This record gives sequence, structure tokens and C-alpha cells, in this order.
Amino acid sequence: MPCNSMSLGRLSFTVLIAVHRMCVIILMHAQNYAALIEQQINEDKQNLREKAVYGIQLTEEKLNDFRDEQIGQLKELMDEATKPSKNTISKDSEYKT
Repeated sequence: MPCNSMSLGRLSFTVLIAVHRMCVIILMHAQNYAALIEQQINEDKQNLREKAVYGIQLTEEKLNDFRDEQIGQLKELMDEATKPSKNTISKDSEYKT
């Protein structure tokens, strides 16, 4: 292999290792968050609270670390999660058989 090809190969391998490490870190965070949500769901089933709250609170400091695109995605997720279900029948609505 010529010198430039070897350097490129080493660089590619180094980048591949760095990407793999980042994927492992992201996967670990996702698994920890999934475990947290599962724990909160199980606690909610036992406590039978009126309104369940899942996840973690985002402090202003943590929100400042997000890019604008990520803030937009969080808002879309919140809007979707908090919109009324189409299958829910309110107490005031008439249900006729």
C-alpha cells in the first residue's frame, strides 16, 4: 500500500472506532432511559396516580445545550403526547347505542 493509502486506512479505522464508541454511549443512555421509564410505569401502576408523569425534568441549563432543531423535535413530541386521544369519550359527551 502506498503511504497515503495506509494513512487513509488508519484514519478510516480511527473514525470507525470513534463512531462505534459514540454508538455504544448513545445505546447505554437509551437503555438507562428505557429502564427509568419502565420503573416509573411500574410505580404508577402501584400508586394509581391521576396523571402519570414519565421521564426526567429538563432544567434550563440542559435545554440550553440543545440545538434549535432538537428543541423543535421536543416540542413536537410534547404536542403529540399531550393532545387528546380521538378514542377518548368525555364525561359530557352523549354515548348512544
